[in-house]
Amino acid sequence: MPQDRRQLLVQSLRRLVRRGAVPNMRRLVAKSRPEDLAHALSKLFPREARKALVTMLETPELAAEVLASYEVVRLPELFQGLKAEQLAPAIKEMAPDDAADIFQELPEELREALLGALADEELEEIEELMQYSKDSAGGIMNPEFFAVDKEITAGETIDAIRANPEAEVVFYVFCINVDGTLVGVLSIRELLVNAPDVALQDLMQSDVISVPVTMDQEEVARIVARYDLMALPVVDEFNKLVGIITVDDIIDVMREEATEDMLLMAGVSDEDAGKTSTGKAIKTRLPWLLASVGGGIGAAFLIGMFEGELIKKAVLAAYIPIVMGLGGNIGVQASTIVVRGIAMGHLDPTKFLVALGREVRVVAVIGAVCAALVSGVAMAITGFDWRLAGAIGTSLISVMTFGALLGTSVPLVAERLGIDPAVATGPVLTTSIDLFGVLLYFMIAKAWLGI
Repeated sequence: MPQDRRQLLVQSLRRLVRRGAVPNMRRLVAKSRPEDLAHALSKLFPREARKALVTMLETPELAAEVLASYEVVRLPELFQGLKAEQLAPAIKEMAPDDAADIFQELPEELREALLGALADEELEEIEELMQYSKDSAGGIMNPEFFAVDKEITAGETIDAIRANPEAEVVFYVFCINVDGTLVGVLSIRELLVNAPDVALQDLMQSDVISVPVTMDQEEVARIVARYDLMALPVVDEFNKLVGIITVDDIIDVMREEATEDMLLMAGVSDEDAGKTSTGKAIKTRLPWLLASVGGGIGAAFLIGMFEGELIKKAVLAAYIPIVMGLGGNIGVQASTIVVRGIAMGHLDPTKFLVALGREVRVVAVIGAVCAALVSGVAMAITGFDWRLAGAIGTSLISVMTFGALLGTSVPLVAERLGIDPAVATGPVLTTSIDLFGVLLYFMIAKAWLGI
């Protein structure tokens, strides 16, 4: 649905909710896609969204798809005031992995009420998934998968697929032994183009890419992206197939991890985006800002140490912001590229010198261009004072190179030490550039100007 049509759906749903036009709302809901309805709910005020959800819950299959597409952390707010018996039919229609994600975010009272409304078989699957960390392969896998014995034929497999239309097939057929051990995989295409009497063990690829239930979801996403997989099998410690992770789940993981890394680099967390109390948001963000305050105070003391030089050459003060600004910007650019490369698996943290060398080459050219431009302006303003221009140009290149080296090395070192590079980079980068940038600037200026 184009963006303007999605916006029209939001406006129409809001208008119908306010008027209490339930029959019209039912018709609108019936002809809309679940994903678009989930988007519309997220744009309504909480009270409006709850009223619209009640209408959607009249069709449990539709409500299940809508809730599966809704932002999980905002579901407690959406469910506020609703009863377990209203939600239970939709929860029963959901895939176990989606249901488990929802249960982990619900208040204890509502969670217990909903669990009590589920059948034993449904309850067992959800509770089993809830034992895993929600950020692990086990936490995002779907335990309802399609797998067959490796000794059956292609024709028998096709019949089995037809007999299980609800099974999660997704382009692959996973082959197992009689004890459930994963031994092979083949594509649906391979299944269809071969003779019906050929055994799967003669068609399957035995070198199966799989992940353990304990693997972090970010690493799972890297594996899926690296091998261009549509689905990934999840195995236990005995290599028994216990679930599969489909590409739609991986897309959600990539989006979550990218958002998390972006927020952490800014010194905030996902909860700060309107999902937590004011006090908790302050507690989360204040330490990082205090680190920046410390760096700024340190830089102020350093500038005070060079007060005599500033008295002799007051014009030096005018160029401090541009030197510090460019040093900080180049450091942020370098760190963003490195953190993103590590997150996507495109950059090997062990190849430290390779990444560092590349960034130095890039910054050498960028720094030279910026230094030439700023030095030229400085000469024009000061009556062609070539020493001042040289001091500013050299300082600019030095501080930018320092920022690039720091922006590249900090996330790489953090990754090697097992620290989240997105968390460590921001505060270290800003504080260090404030302190050492000022020091480099005045030391170079003092050497050039002889003051």
